[in-house]
Amino acid sequence: MNDTWKNILISVLSAFLAFVTSYYFYIEQLKINKLDLHKDFDKNYFSKPKFPSDSIVLTVNNEEKEQLGIMKISLVNFSSKNYLDIPIKIKLTPIDTKNFKILSYSAVGEKEFYDNITEEKKMKFDGESYNFSYIVSSMNRTEKSDYGLQLRILFEGSEEPKISISAKNVSVQDYDVSHSPYQKNLNLKASLLGIGTLIVLFIIVMFLMLAILSPIISWSTRKSDVKNRQKYAKELFDVIKSESLQIGTTDEELRDFVATMLYKQQLERWNNKTIIGRWSLGMIAPNIEDHKIEL
Repeated sequence: MNDTWKNILISVLSAFLAFVTSYYFYIEQLKINKLDLHKDFDKNYFSKPKFPSDSIVLTVNNEEKEQLGIMKISLVNFSSKNYLDIPIKIKLTPIDTKNFKILSYSAVGEKEFYDNITEEKKMKFDGESYNFSYIVSSMNRTEKSDYGLQLRILFEGSEEPKISISAKNVSVQDYDVSHSPYQKNLNLKASLLGIGTLIVLFIIVMFLMLAILSPIISWSTRKSDVKNRQKYAKELFDVIKSESLQIGTTDEELRDFVATMLYKQQLERWNNKTIIGRWSLGMIAPNIEDHKIEL
């Protein structure tokens, strides 16, 4: 196998190993047990209409309000496992407790099933934060952003509160669509397509080098190649003559002997080459005259 095909084989093997390594890390990443937290805050969910008569009133629990907001806190399970009977605690800490008030709330499970959610304790305000406590009977892994728990809060206020969530034996991270296995599969396919494209481009470049550049280089460097062969023949000629390895031969005979020996060596290599290998050498067949030195 010549050096060109060795380089091609090494490149293909390297690409394959890179794919195997990337796929291994992809599988390992899926094993990370995390829930994604998605927040949706709308302070103008309901607003009191403004008309000249001003006879329309917005009331909640018999209290008149100017505007109401809604906040949705969703947990999405992009991890590699399903969860059963998982306790989840949610804490909302308003920036200004005097200007934020929860008017109503409800929690729903996946596919809008309320039966999946059990309120372990009623909401409690400790003077700084609103505390919610739930047990989710099932939270199945998803690939397309379907929430396993969503807490919906009707509130009065204008500033988004801070949110902290704790779930037993599970960590929580900010929502990112790239965490989805579906998205990761798309990214993996894109990566494989990119690697495949690079391999194809590499093969095309190597083919172009063999088909076009290599013959051109061989023809353009022919004179220097002949000089190098004659230089090597001269060195071999001098060694044989100085060491008296061919006693009884004239200089012309010794020159022809060296030229014939080197020519047959090159001819054997030429005969063992494929048509591609010969084409890369510009289809320049060995010539005994290339090895004859001037005396």
